[in-house]
Amino acid sequence: MSLLRFVSLFCMMALVFGGLSSRALAADVALVLTNRPYGGGPEVGAIAPREVSRQLRAAGFRVLSTDAANASAMRRTAEEFRRTLASADVDRAVIVLSGSVVSDGRDSWFLGRSKRGETLNDLSVAQQGIALATLDRILSEYPGQSLMVVAPVWTNRRAPGAGLRIGLDGHLAGQGVTLLTGAGDDVRDVMQQILDPTGASLADLAARAPAGVVLAGYLPRHSSLGDQPNDEVQASGDAAYWSAVRDINTDDAYRAYLRRFPSGLFVAQARRFLQPDAGTGSGTGPVVEPVDPAKAAEDALELSRADRRAVQKDLTVLGYNTRGIDGVFGRGTRGAIRSYQQDQGLATTGYLSRTLLRRLGADAAARRAVLEEQDRDYWQQTGVTGEAEDLRRYLERYPNGVFAQTARDELQALADAEDARAAYDWQLTQDEDTVEGYRDFIELYPNSRYAGEARRRIEALENTGATAAQIEQDRREEGAISNNPIARLLIEKALERLNLNPGPADGRFTDATRRAIKDFQRRAELPETGYVSQQTMSRLTSASLR
Repeated sequence: MSLLRFVSLFCMMALVFGGLSSRALAADVALVLTNRPYGGGPEVGAIAPREVSRQLRAAGFRVLSTDAANASAMRRTAEEFRRTLASADVDRAVIVLSGSVVSDGRDSWFLGRSKRGETLNDLSVAQQGIALATLDRILSEYPGQSLMVVAPVWTNRRAPGAGLRIGLDGHLAGQGVTLLTGAGDDVRDVMQQILDPTGASLADLAARAPAGVVLAGYLPRHSSLGDQPNDEVQASGDAAYWSAVRDINTDDAYRAYLRRFPSGLFVAQARRFLQPDAGTGSGTGPVVEPVDPAKAAEDALELSRADRRAVQKDLTVLGYNTRGIDGVFGRGTRGAIRSYQQDQGLATTGYLSRTLLRRLGADAAARRAVLEEQDRDYWQQTGVTGEAEDLRRYLERYPNGVFAQTARDELQALADAEDARAAYDWQLTQDEDTVEGYRDFIELYPNSRYAGEARRRIEALENTGATAAQIEQDRREEGAISNNPIARLLIEKALERLNLNPGPADGRFTDATRRAIKDFQRRAELPETGYVSQQTMSRLTSASLR
């Protein structure tokens, strides 16, 4: 049996049999980590380490602290803080950080004092600081009883490198942890009010916090730090208490659970164990598999199908593959939840809690804001020009983007305008009724609904005076006459001498060559087939030699 389980069983037995008083071992413990710039002078917005330590001691706290320490020293002090918490029945746990804080967009670090010239970037930051998520997990072991205070201060003597930005950048408090952020004296004033057991509730203090000071995380409406926790934190304590009850496995233990949690997650199971006909002779019901506390906490959320789809959408936008957005939590969604929990440094249960649901929603909202900003930036590069090609480029990248419908509407308007212009020009082209006119129309409107008719009209105009049979006959005769490049080259040269513009004399019959042949046939009053028949060849040879 682990030391933690032994302690929980010992405390449980004391409660069941009326032995120890929980307040007898109660303790308030604080960790204070501060850093000053190289010059050693005060920074604007910083919390003075001696003052905040005196403030905490006056409130009854045992204080562990370091100032101007490197990362290794800070970690040693934080480890001592964790050991101190584990050795006492904690009433309130507080961590105060004042100094340089950086983030890579997902995690945040409180920096220790560095060596001069030491490089700071996203690859080295873990060695140069202590992760806020790590400190937050320590406090999460004491839901409803813990406070993290962060006064981020920056000095221009050291700049964050690649992949980092200054500040917390959206750090969220863990389950049951209250997070207080802001600058110097204002933060100390609010912290003093939080530590006053007779003061206002955490929710009230958050509502009237001064400008620049933010209270977030665990903020009950009717209690202060260390008071009876809210429903969510109560559920966490419920699960831990039930686990100890199941280890003791006696009627007295189950009755104690029902007294402590009359509306708890495991009331039905406790009552089953106390049924007279379920006994085994020792007064204890049959041993069954215990309910998974994480699953029970998610079940208590009573998520609707729409709620589950919303969770899947949030996971998807953060890059976690749920294998569909259908409102059903299958293996894909459970795996995505576990991956998210692992990346957040949380227990990887694959189930949701109310706190995790809030954190997931906040992360997804932040990611959507980034994506929307990128969307808007790309629209400024493309869609605002109003050009069809730019509008299509935008839709290719953001088919469901902020401006997708606007882009489609503008493309439709452009298409409607082009169709109107094509209809007007088609009427003019028909009135003119020339091959050149129809060719110009096709060049301007190659995909219009009139293009096919224009091509058919060109063919009809170019084949004036020639039947299909005549055209086929001339085509066969040309095949016999000009069956090699030399013969075709001589025909092109003859057409050139008559100034009929057959195109380059290269032995290939192009559209220009066909038009030149028809022009000659028209002059010679021959059927205009566009092919060099025996009669056309005879007339062409004679004409070119004159």
